Amino acid sequence: MQAMKDGNGKIKRGWLIGGGVVLIAVIIIAGVMMMPKHLSGKYSHTTTFLLSESTDTLKFDGDKVIEYADGEKIHTGTYKIDKDQLNMKIGGYNMNATLSDDKKTFVINSADGLANLTSGYKYTQASN
Repeated sequence: MQAMKDGNGKIKRGWLIGGGVVLIAVIIIAGVMMMPKHLSGKYSHTTTFLLSESTDTLKFDGDKVIEYADGEKIHTGTYKIDKDQLNMKIGGYNMNATLSDDKKTFVINSADGLANLTSGYKYTQASN
């Protein structure tokens, strides 16, 4: 304990700075670990083709996702988040999207098969 104090009995400056750095690091690590790893709620995209409008909704709950087309349940699946990447497996298709920083929107980057037609679509979280 004496190694931490100088000749006047005060804590050495190096120990104070080191302790402060460790405290800041612990706070940052705790903050990152407490960030949600899952999405919650509904995200929708509306497409207009000729005179027809269609809304595709993805409902996230835990690690599960349910897809609705115009309110009708059509597929179920799972998803994972890795940094800003959202990787989904829905109805046998793999889809990759990029999440916004606030996780209120995402844009589909790629998908398997016909699901690749959704590339570039932006889904926005519903404000329930």
